[in-house]
Amino acid sequence: MQASRRDFLKLSGAGALGLVVGLAGGYMAWGARPPPPLQVPVEKKIKALWIYVGPIADVGWTAAHHEAKESTVRLFGGRLEAKHVEKVSEGEAKKVIETELTRERYDAVFATSYGFKYAVSELARDFKDVKFYHCSGEWEWEGFKGLPNVSTYFAEFYQLYFLNGVAAGAVTKTCKIGYVPAFLIPEVVRHINAYALGAVYGAKITGNCGAGEKLEVYVKSPLLAWFAPDKAKADAMYLVDKYDVDVLAFTEDTTAVLDVAEEYMKKGKRVYSFSHYNDMFAYYKRKGITLESHLTGQIANWTPILVYLLSKLYMGFYEKEDVWARLGDFTPVRWAGKPEESLAGKPEGSVYLAELNTKVIPPPVIAEIKRLYEEMKELLYEPFTGPIKGYKIDENGRPQEDVRVKVREGERVGRDALWYMDWFHEKIISPV
Repeated sequence: MQASRRDFLKLSGAGALGLVVGLAGGYMAWGARPPPPLQVPVEKKIKALWIYVGPIADVGWTAAHHEAKESTVRLFGGRLEAKHVEKVSEGEAKKVIETELTRERYDAVFATSYGFKYAVSELARDFKDVKFYHCSGEWEWEGFKGLPNVSTYFAEFYQLYFLNGVAAGAVTKTCKIGYVPAFLIPEVVRHINAYALGAVYGAKITGNCGAGEKLEVYVKSPLLAWFAPDKAKADAMYLVDKYDVDVLAFTEDTTAVLDVAEEYMKKGKRVYSFSHYNDMFAYYKRKGITLESHLTGQIANWTPILVYLLSKLYMGFYEKEDVWARLGDFTPVRWAGKPEESLAGKPEGSVYLAELNTKVIPPPVIAEIKRLYEEMKELLYEPFTGPIKGYKIDENGRPQEDVRVKVREGERVGRDALWYMDWFHEKIISPV
C-alpha cells in the first residue's frame, strides 16, 4: 500500500501508537530541534546501508551525511540498524554495494554521491526488494526510469549560494571573487551561477564595484574530485595570488579553501570564505579557534530528510519520490517571517545559513540577507529570475558561445532548467 506525503503526515499527526511514524511527524514540527527517541517497545527493525564517497573526517560533505546517519539511528531508538562504508570511489561503488547486499540483508541503501547513480541504476534491477535512495541525482534521469525501488533526495543550496554572493559582493575590495569547483556538473554550475548573481546583487545595493559593473567572478578549472584538499588549497591560492581574488567559495568536501583564506588573514591579507556542507565555523570554534575569514555559508542537515524517508519505509508506506529540500522545508513555519525575527545564520530545517559575520558584513546587508532568506522560503524571491545573460560551457567550463540572454525579463527558471544548467553567468571568467 502506498500513501502520498500529505497522507503520511496526516497519519503521523494522528500519532499511531507504537510506530515510528510519530518520529517523522515530530521532526517536521520540531524543525532544527529533533524530538527525543521513541520510548515504546521495539517490535520491528529495518536495516540500512550508507555509502560515502569521502572520509568521515572530511568536516564537510561526508561528515554531514555521517552525522545525520548517526542522529537518525539514535532517533529510531533501536528500530534502525545501520552500516556505512567510507571512501568509496564512484568507480568502485557498484562492487562495494553489491558485495554488501550479497553478504547481508538490507532494506535500504543510501548512495550519497552524484556519480553513484550508475551503480544504483544497475543494482536496483537485480535487488528489487531493496529500496535505493540516491543523493543529488536527477529525478528524471533515464537510468532511474522504470525502477520503482529508486528514490532521489537532495538538500538544495542555490538559494544559500545566492545569499553568500550577496555578502561577497558587499565586502570585496578588489571586485574579484573566486570559486573552486570539484566538477562542473549541473548541480555545481547552478550554485556557481547563484553565487555570481548574488555577488552582483550585493555590489548593487552597496554601490560597491561600480554597483556591480566592475565585479568579476573567477572560476578555477574543476578539480575532478570531490575530496582533493591539497589541490583545492593550491587552486585557492592561485586565484588569490594571480587574480587578487579576496572572497573564495568552493565545492570540495573539506575545509581546505576556508583554511587558505584564514592563512592569508593571519599574514595580513584580507581574504574571506564560507562554510560548505557542514558548519565549519562551529567546528573550529569547538577547537578554540575563531575564524576571521568566515563570512557565512551553506549547511545541510540531512537528518530530517532521512527520518522522513525511513519512517515511511518502516511503516510500509514507501513510494518512489524525489525530495528536493530548499529553504523553509522541514521547518515548523514555511512562509516568510519578519526579517528582524529571521533565523538566518542559525540552524533551521534541512538547509540553512552558517553564522553571519556581523563584524564584516555591513548592517544594511545583513538586514537584506535576512529579508531575502525569509522571502525565499515562500518562493516570493527566486535568484534565477530574468533578465540573466550568460554563455554555454563544456564540462571543463570553456565557453561554447558568446554571451546571450539565458533567462528573459520576468521569467523564473524552473526545476528542470536548474537541474540541467549548462551555462555560466556573464560575469564569470572561466576557466583560469
